[in-house]
Amino acid sequence: MYFIGLAARGYDPSGALLLPHRDGSTLGDISRRVSRVRTLDGGVSVTNRGHSPGDRTITLSFSGMPHALVEQARRMVRLHSFVTVSTPDGCFIGVPSDYAERRNELTILITEEA
Repeated sequence: MYFIGLAARGYDPSGALLLPHRDGSTLGDISRRVSRVRTLDGGVSVTNRGHSPGDRTITLSFSGMPHALVEQARRMVRLHSFVTVSTPDGCFIGVPSDYAERRNELTILITEEA
């Protein structure tokens, strides 16, 4: 089992969390900036711009977590524009986009490597 670290970028005595990985969390999805367009001669034109950490979206499941941790995650969305996320792949800067109460999930949009 591994842990996911989440910390506010600015000073906040309650702005750090260490979470165990839960089923429903997605950390490893990556994509490339690729587009494909059909050409008039029946072929295709492919543009491949590679991979950027900013293409990632991390979803953290809070299912079964203590209420205090859930409230801390909701507080991060309300108060912090940017957070540092530490995963087995590395550390990233991201935007806490939303906390979905119904699914118990925090979504973080990665902007860059930390």
